[in-house]
Amino acid sequence: MSAGISMADLFNKHIKKATSRTKEKLLEGIGKAKATQDETFDNHAANLVKQSKSCERLFKDVKAYSTAMKALCQAEKALHDTIRESYEPEWPEREQLTALLDNLEIQSNEMEKVLCEDLPQTVYNYVSQFPELKKKVDKRGRKLVDYDHAKHTYSSAKASSKKGETDPKVAKAYTELQQAEAFYKEINNELLEILPATYDSRITFYVDTLQSLFNSRSIYQTECSKLNKQIVSQLDRLGESMDFLRVPRPEPRPSTPTDSAADGGSHRSTPSPAPAPPPATPASLADSASGQMPPANNPFDEDNVEETFEQKIYPKLAAAPPRAEKDNDKVEKNYSKKEKDTKNPFDEDTDDEHPAVVPEEAPPTEHALEGVTKEARKVLYLVKATHEYKAVDTDELSFSPGETLKVLESKPEDQVDEGWQLGEKSDGTRGVFPENFTRKLE
Repeated sequence: MSAGISMADLFNKHIKKATSRTKEKLLEGIGKAKATQDETFDNHAANLVKQSKSCERLFKDVKAYSTAMKALCQAEKALHDTIRESYEPEWPEREQLTALLDNLEIQSNEMEKVLCEDLPQTVYNYVSQFPELKKKVDKRGRKLVDYDHAKHTYSSAKASSKKGETDPKVAKAYTELQQAEAFYKEINNELLEILPATYDSRITFYVDTLQSLFNSRSIYQTECSKLNKQIVSQLDRLGESMDFLRVPRPEPRPSTPTDSAADGGSHRSTPSPAPAPPPATPASLADSASGQMPPANNPFDEDNVEETFEQKIYPKLAAAPPRAEKDNDKVEKNYSKKEKDTKNPFDEDTDDEHPAVVPEEAPPTEHALEGVTKEARKVLYLVKATHEYKAVDTDELSFSPGETLKVLESKPEDQVDEGWQLGEKSDGTRGVFPENFTRKLE
């Protein structure tokens, strides 16, 4: 029963205090009651709020930094394990490289302990004092309201009493005022000592915390820099040993005459910037083939008679670069036509009866571009020569590096081969040229 009464008394006391505090704040708010002001304490309380926010933010960032650092250390360990497995046993100084990687991991473990365990714990211990201090500041505020309420109650009771100090109500109000003043001054004096000291401690806290952070990083980076340089030197020696570690390769297969013959073609090939000597023409091949034949003893043999007649009817032509397939086809057709029109040399007494067949009547092969130099053509774009090119035929252009050419529109009858363009020089000379010797101008 007594316990129930005590709980009820405590509850009623709490309700009474809450009501009196609310009433006092309301009166202070409307200006009918004057609150006690303490600018010194207010400055200390403001510094506490500012300090707590700064330290809480620092703790948050340190915690995030330690988490990232822990992940980085784990990633480095995984990378080092992969390097150990990838470094083959027969490679030079494998044990030395493994020892260097082990030393790197030792440095990482030491830094991880400082930055991921010691540093966050230090900041946490310092930040954990602020919630308790904030509670004391709030309690001091409540005691101040009680003290102001007791002062106003005592003043009102004394003013309304006719008996003065002997009035029981005035005496009771005075007793409550003394109790409220004692509680308030006790906690207020305590905070006036704690808050300035706490605010000043921020300097030593930042010094110790940041020194621990950067000293750990400095030691780690210095030691790791030395180890990394040794690893680089180790890898240089591995690179120098590449000739000894190279996988044996088969000897390259020498090219055969058959392969060389297969590389040739009958079309006009686009020359490269460093053109090789032109291959032999069919005429020169025929000459070389005939020159390799053993000399005939009998001048009246059938082979010698036919060869002598063919040399008179089909004279040798000067060696020239291979032409397009269309030109070769036309030359072969001309040869075929002459062979059909030629009679049996054994039925003739002399060669003078064929005056129409002379060596000079062999047609040149540049007739494909006949008339181009005078016909108006559309200029497609300009190109600039990047390499020197010397014409090897009458329908080709010669030019030097840096010379600008006009690319003209070509027609089917021009018979321009793939990789070649119809162009015009600055002096009006027209002809074909290899496209890969030039660069298009924008």
